[in-house]
Amino acid sequence: MSNTESNTKKPILKQSISLSEKSEYIFDDISTAKSAFLTLPVVIQTALDQAKRVVLIANNPAVTTTQLEMLLQPDDVLVLFNHFIHDDFFASHQLASLLPKLLFFRQIGDSKLHFGLPPRSNHISVVEQMAETAPLGVLTSNQPYQFPTLADDPSPNDDPITAHRILDIPSNMQKLLSSPTYHSVLSEHHKVVADYPCFTDIHSSAPSSGFLLYRLMLVARAYLQHIQNTKLPLEIVMIGFNDNDKTAHFWHGHNWDFERQEMSRPLIGVTIHRY
Repeated sequence: MSNTESNTKKPILKQSISLSEKSEYIFDDISTAKSAFLTLPVVIQTALDQAKRVVLIANNPAVTTTQLEMLLQPDDVLVLFNHFIHDDFFASHQLASLLPKLLFFRQIGDSKLHFGLPPRSNHISVVEQMAETAPLGVLTSNQPYQFPTLADDPSPNDDPITAHRILDIPSNMQKLLSSPTYHSVLSEHHKVVADYPCFTDIHSSAPSSGFLLYRLMLVARAYLQHIQNTKLPLEIVMIGFNDNDKTAHFWHGHNWDFERQEMSRPLIGVTIHRY
């Protein structure tokens, strides 16, 4: 696409888009939409171009595999977070195992670690299985995965060693994480969350993983709609995301009040299944 084409707004972007009635964040910038889409691993860009829905699944213990069986469809792209729940289901279920997947691993503070990757608790063996059956993309926050050692862990007692943990990244996974086709990095301060009210008195205050990816997908689908020249946006389905105060006990560095407000009024093409 030429610079002239990329700067020409099609009807979907001619008017400002408020992401919620109460939100001050206004999106009408094709360059931000393009940046959001290109932030995704190439394999996921391709999958979204062919998909009808992108399904974000929260680590909510109230979500069951029975519910997932009822909700998932053959043209879905799945987004899973950190220590994603029901790992065996996503790796071996007849339908779920065949769906393209984006795995988002959040950096732990300023450390070299990411939640869900070695040497912390992880599902590496399941991720390997996933990669064998469907397109798989990995998104890490703020920095690429750096293959840390146990000595790099500032708080090893927070996540003690168990027999089920893999402490090293297998060679096939290393190749995946070193390729832009399968791996990319998302800043916690990407423009898609430019309006997020962080707490200045809390170190590393930032959007939650789920909200960050929700906003990224909202804006990325606008670019996808722009290049496809379609009237209807890619549908976004949120499973297990709540807009009540059940999240209040989680880490206080996320602005849960703001996130609940944003999630309380789904946009056109966004469906939220709350549990």
